[in-house]
Amino acid sequence: MEGKDEISLLGKSYPIKVPPQFAVREELVFAYGDAAGNVSKQLRAASAVLGLCSPLGVEAGADYVKARFDVLAYGGAVYGWLRQRGAKPVDILTQAAPIADSIAAEVFPREDEVKQQSDFTGPAVAG
Repeated sequence: MEGKDEISLLGKSYPIKVPPQFAVREELVFAYGDAAGNVSKQLRAASAVLGLCSPLGVEAGADYVKARFDVLAYGGAVYGWLRQRGAKPVDILTQAAPIADSIAAEVFPREDEVKQQSDFTGPAVAG
């Protein structure tokens, strides 16, 4: 992941480690994007990003499998734990945003990045 390599919450620093499973990264991006405009869902999605991409999820006792791979349910468990320990919603959102943006860029590359990897404008093959 480009950019930040750690987050700071609750007076501590936590290393960022993006989940290796593509499906989990994609689920995070979809949930984060779908939550736009709904503060409650945004906070849950942001908390899921923090929980699945740092040791915060383990510390919170949240379990993605037990949450039945439901990003918002998992995020709700992490969010509740963070808030009980004094984390402010704005800090949760601020810390999660660059991670979510980085994952989104990896999951959904931009057109110019795709063009660099593949030449779709080469000569046509006669068939």
